[in-house]
Amino acid sequence: MSIPHVDDKTLSVEMVMTPLPLDTAMPLDNVIDLARTMKDKCRGSVVVTEYVTDSAGNKTGTRPVGIITERDIVRRVVAESKDPNSTIVYDIMSKPLISVGPEATVYDAALIMTKYRIRRLPIVRDRTLLGIITSSDLARRMFEENRGDPILRAMSRFQDIEKLTEEQRNRDRN
Repeated sequence: MSIPHVDDKTLSVEMVMTPLPLDTAMPLDNVIDLARTMKDKCRGSVVVTEYVTDSAGNKTGTRPVGIITERDIVRRVVAESKDPNSTIVYDIMSKPLISVGPEATVYDAALIMTKYRIRRLPIVRDRTLLGIITSSDLARRMFEENRGDPILRAMSRFQDIEKLTEEQRNRDRN
């Protein structure tokens, strides 16, 4: 989807983010299963959610509590020689979760990502996960505004999008 020219200081992250459904994990999931899922689904990260319950103990939904990235698995499991079969997500997830609301601007998201040196920023409202914005999303946004820049084209993974768009067009024709 091409976004019309809007200043990044006024464009909300909601217009650029990857919306639900997102792949998520639970805190007690084991790392080996999560890593396999991430590999199978070509994901570099997964938001960790936990169940929210009412006063009677009934599950009423989930809320985001952390994030797991490939880097977390490498640094906190592989490099420390932990067993991924017995290590749980909670023990290695990045927490507390750094997030923004859907009203945040693309500019604000970029500043937060730079400040905390993160490449993925969940979008949350009222403790409910709405989506995620990534450094690739920001690069893609910059590319949309500067199509001739080969560096931004490479950073935005635009070729992947072009391929997926073409595949979708072919499916729609059939």
